[in-house]
Amino acid sequence: MSLRDPYPVTAPAQVRPVGQGPFRAPGETVTWTFRRFDFDRDLAEVARPMRVIADGPESLVLWLSGGTPTQETRIVGWEDANPHDVPLAARFRPPAEAPTRINVDGTWHGRGVLKIVPPQVPFSVWVLLKDDEAAAPGGAVSGGGNSVRAEWYVNLEATHMRTDDALFTSDHILDITFPVSSLPLHTPDGGFDVTGAVFKDVDELAAAANFGAWPSEWSEIIRANGAELLDHLGDFAWAFDPQWETVARGLVNGTDEKSGPEKSFDQEHRSIPNGCYDRQFR
Repeated sequence: MSLRDPYPVTAPAQVRPVGQGPFRAPGETVTWTFRRFDFDRDLAEVARPMRVIADGPESLVLWLSGGTPTQETRIVGWEDANPHDVPLAARFRPPAEAPTRINVDGTWHGRGVLKIVPPQVPFSVWVLLKDDEAAAPGGAVSGGGNSVRAEWYVNLEATHMRTDDALFTSDHILDITFPVSSLPLHTPDGGFDVTGAVFKDVDELAAAANFGAWPSEWSEIIRANGAELLDHLGDFAWAFDPQWETVARGLVNGTDEKSGPEKSFDQEHRSIPNGCYDRQFR
């Protein structure tokens, strides 16, 4: 495989790759930090404290429970809006015209997310747990409205670097979801079926290049990473093991919901109706 990073991430001088010790014990906290490619301009970053589930040579596995206070970023002039809701032409400006970003208090919305981080690759695997409010056939609500559904998600992002208590990466905009229940990722024989894979936020990835926020080559590298990963998903079978869904459900059942700050921004990887394409970016 030839997955590669389109740009370097600003990180402290004393960082090491995921998979290299010393490691943290289960139950300790590691702060997941997202830094944009232009972090040095505004010093605005996303920071989410996460509980260590496993940490070793194979991977780092972290849990973020619903209601956890976080630090998020917002665009000046659009402070009350999730950045996803800001018009593309306003968000993805050339560097000399780019909007200013600031830090704001936030809260992780949803039941929680388990993140599996393999070493030396520009992505992580997420198992998102959400309340299942979908009505079942006949009008009944599944599980009396209290059931929880799991969603598998691939977040394309910079190869992760870490200190003892923090992880540093950069979001690459493009994500991979598996939203079609009739085309599940995991097959009965223990393999994978990526037929139902959907690339999410392709419109944003294209806008970053088309409006001049970054070079078009960066968007092409990210697109190529996503396509190649789907073709070699079996190389990362451990990260996609369905047992992680069981682990995530157990963490939800054993974790008290927390209340975030009174004035905060809810964050969750949401299903966005536009900007989604299949494996051929159609």
